[in-house]
Amino acid sequence: MAGTCHTAFRPTHETLTRHDRRVTLQPSSKTNYVVLGDNAGPSKLAAIKKHGIKTLSEDEFLALIGTRVGPGGPGGLPLDDKTRKKMENETKSIKAAAKALEAREKEEARDAKGKVGGGGTKPDLASQLWTTRYAPQTIKEVCGNKGQVDKLQQWLHDWPSSLKSGFKKPGKSSMNIFRAVLISGPPGIGKTTSAHLCAKLEGFTPIELNASDARSKKLVERSMNINNTSLDGWMAGEEATNALGVTITDKTCLIMDEVDGMSAGDRGGVGALNALIKKTKIPIICIANDAGAQKLKPIKNNTFNLPFRRPDASAIRSRILSIVFKEKMKIPANVVDQLITGSQSDIRQVLNMLSTWRLSSNTMTFDEGKDLAKMNEKNTILTPFDVTNKLFGPYMFSHTARETLGDKMEMYFHDHSFVPLFVQENYLKTEPAKLRNLNGPPKTLKHLALMDKAASSISDADLVDALIHGPEQHWTLMPLHAVCSTVRPASFLFGGGMSWGGANAMAFPQWLGQNSKQGKLGRQLGEVQIHMRLKVSADKTEMRQSYLPALFPHIVKPLVENGSSAVHEVIERMDEYYLSREDWDTIVELGVDQNKDELVLKKISAATKTSFTKKYNASEHPIPFYKAMDLGKAPKKLAGGPAPDLEEAFDVDDEIPDASDDETKKGDEDEIRGDKLISSSKPRPKKAVKTTTVMMTSSKQPRGKVKPKR
Repeated sequence: MAGTCHTAFRPTHETLTRHDRRVTLQPSSKTNYVVLGDNAGPSKLAAIKKHGIKTLSEDEFLALIGTRVGPGGPGGLPLDDKTRKKMENETKSIKAAAKALEAREKEEARDAKGKVGGGGTKPDLASQLWTTRYAPQTIKEVCGNKGQVDKLQQWLHDWPSSLKSGFKKPGKSSMNIFRAVLISGPPGIGKTTSAHLCAKLEGFTPIELNASDARSKKLVERSMNINNTSLDGWMAGEEATNALGVTITDKTCLIMDEVDGMSAGDRGGVGALNALIKKTKIPIICIANDAGAQKLKPIKNNTFNLPFRRPDASAIRSRILSIVFKEKMKIPANVVDQLITGSQSDIRQVLNMLSTWRLSSNTMTFDEGKDLAKMNEKNTILTPFDVTNKLFGPYMFSHTARETLGDKMEMYFHDHSFVPLFVQENYLKTEPAKLRNLNGPPKTLKHLALMDKAASSISDADLVDALIHGPEQHWTLMPLHAVCSTVRPASFLFGGGMSWGGANAMAFPQWLGQNSKQGKLGRQLGEVQIHMRLKVSADKTEMRQSYLPALFPHIVKPLVENGSSAVHEVIERMDEYYLSREDWDTIVELGVDQNKDELVLKKISAATKTSFTKKYNASEHPIPFYKAMDLGKAPKKLAGGPAPDLEEAFDVDDEIPDASDDETKKGDEDEIRGDKLISSSKPRPKKAVKTTTVMMTSSKQPRGKVKPKR
């Protein structure tokens, strides 16, 4: 196509888009001009030489724009006969589609007029939303995902035979063994419209339940009623219709929209829907935006997954332009492309923007379209897998990249907790683009240098993270952390090479599991240290480094070498240090090198483990300390007398009431009893209470008598 250009300059790209010219990132036989920047890749230079494409510098390109006049006005690029003929054919097809829309509206108006005479109501097309007014009514009018729509229609077409065979024949697409289909994909790309359209074309009556409805267990179970007739349809007499205006037939199709949005208001709805799918005798179409939602896990096992993708701008452009032409609006194709790109191919959002713009103006310039797309720009949340794939891909940091530093930092803020972990886990698995022109030892040295820079940047990010999540919480350092942990490491090692399987597959961060394991082992080590404190005076670090390796040959190694015969010896040594059976497992799990738990447990036979456990559980063992709950009664407070020498006799924090306070309290009670206006019931006689005196023996005798509190 004339005017097509491979460019490395952002102003060049915008200039070509403004004049309705296509820009590609890879030169091909259809490319007419190539604008060469600095450090062009050898593969692209080879493609330019192979196809004999004319190259331009940036100054030559600007001179070409300034001296040519094309369909975009001054500054346009020339068109050859082939391109001009292609554009004329596209214009004719757009006009034909616009006439088809007009004919469809006239036919709907005639049908509505006939129903008005019979008691119906005439719809006001001017007040209808464009998304309803121009909704597809045939398969040809659906934009994108043609293959998926055909599969859905074929599944509905084969439903009667599948039900008759008991869903045992998979069919061409292996869908006929499922009683339900799960359609997933981003919003606004035609999932619900396709479901309704396919159901109507195959003679089914669609009954839709979406997020605005209460989808509880009872409602889901009752939604199978095929006689869900509206009052208007019942009064019409001849043709009964449901609440959606669809003629009631003997075939019903349930459409569950936004099943991933079920919340507490739809209590029991997901479980009821899953149970219904297993035994349903009518087709069920579930629609979700996020197929990976945790709540959809049971449903996914019983449905055929039918993912819908965002359609390309070329697949939507002709449909939007036909609507624009029918509404007598003058909007160039490049402006429509901007709106489609800004909305992430959301057809519904593009129609809403155009219908709103139509209220004030019939035309839209390139700059106005750019501002409107920026104002209504649709930001999608990417998963950490998508962010990592984009960051280390070949385009984010290439010379032809259009993303600014702010755009690259924005990738970090999609999930600032997980994205740095994904970068740290996968930054060594790429094939850096900066090594493509090198071979042999220079390539290896350069690769090591790039990895060193990336690792240093990640280390700096850890220091910044300590300031952010530390006591002072410097959250203003988040942009710096984004650069150090994500943007800078990716700028050194970008280039792709990671796959979804194999040795270079993108991996989930192992730090999360290791951190959880470290916390668990730290708690278990603390219990071992508490149990051994009557014999050993050491903190957790010294216990881990010195005492546990010294204990290993005495409580673990004998079981490896001598088997069941060493069980008694091991239990005696464990009792000497107040170690429990769980402590033995902790010591084995904390082993390293040749004492690693995987290696040690393999050397101990199953019979030895069973004998060790049985003998330990059958015998009594000393306990280093008791809690109050272990004794069955709360400790009694001791009052009066001087404090004994032993601190274990009672808690030092126990409060001992003063005699003066008792006397004061007694005096107050006497004054109250003497008041004539206050009457009190006679106290009941108290029963005698037995008290138990606990005697504690020690080498030292207490200096005073200790009276138990009654």
